[in-house]
Amino acid sequence: MSLINEIIQNYKTISIIGLAKNAGKTVALNYLISKANEENITIGITSTGRDGENSDLVTNTEKPTIFVTEGVLVATAKQALLISEAKVEILETTDLMTPMGEVVLVRVKHSGNIQIAGPSNTKDIKTISNMLCDFGAQVVFVDGAIDRKASSSPIITDACIIATGAVLSRDIKTVIEKTAYVVECYQLKEVNNNIREKLIKGCATCIVKDTGDIVCFDVKTGITAGKILTEHIDKTTQYVYVKGAITSLLLKELCQNEHTKNFKLVIDDATKIFVESRTWNEAKKRGLKIETLNSINIVALTLNPISPEGYYFDSAEFCEKMNYYIKGLNIIDVVSGGEIC
Repeated sequence: MSLINEIIQNYKTISIIGLAKNAGKTVALNYLISKANEENITIGITSTGRDGENSDLVTNTEKPTIFVTEGVLVATAKQALLISEAKVEILETTDLMTPMGEVVLVRVKHSGNIQIAGPSNTKDIKTISNMLCDFGAQVVFVDGAIDRKASSSPIITDACIIATGAVLSRDIKTVIEKTAYVVECYQLKEVNNNIREKLIKGCATCIVKDTGDIVCFDVKTGITAGKILTEHIDKTTQYVYVKGAITSLLLKELCQNEHTKNFKLVIDDATKIFVESRTWNEAKKRGLKIETLNSINIVALTLNPISPEGYYFDSAEFCEKMNYYIKGLNIIDVVSGGEIC
């Protein structure tokens, strides 16, 4: 089964996130647009920021544009439409504002390049995605734009596609290690459903005892929670829940407790992880186990073997090594033909 057909059979909204600028996110989106066109599948597209420019607004380097075909549904800002080549039919206005004006829903009438500028607000993204589905989109792709991680949260989209590539490092081993770390975080196990229900109904940061009792702590964010939690974790602690960002400092502080191996740290989802890979691996060695309230589905991992800095990897070698170290995912080199490795 092709990737696009697998997607529409299982999901309504897909985020596309890049592990760095120029990791191939736009190339992956163009690949999906092309495949959907071949299969006569109606798709919707929006963004959590701005994408589709001829050159990167930050680095001033050339970048691929977004090419849309006839029938594609797009939610983008009015000013972005004015500088796009594709000819469109306006379907509806939304009253949702971006720095480039109000977001409008359009249907592509004549193929061409288009710029996409959408809202960054979670609620607005979900609203727009639902509107695109109401107009006939079989699946909606949400371009991660500058915020490359948050749009993959399960409260925003059903699943995600991760774009990685040579731009992460000149060393292919380093690229694979960085990619494997992100995939590992995204594939964290979901916590036991009984505990999940307790935590959802409970307080923001807490400890669950082996008796089932919950001890709440008055901390505003996970950034300041580590020290307080560490002082209260004992042999009766079964779960530790921290709402919000999970940082390297938090993990280091939790690992100072002698009971680290006996409890599970529960987080909202993998998009809340802001931890260096070295700290993450050290925490695992100390026996810390991490689970999530909401798991993230990874549909595919796309590869871009070419870096804008002028170096590149051998495509076959890149695919082979990524497949060796990362199991159970569709891995696709979207630059060299788009076949599953």
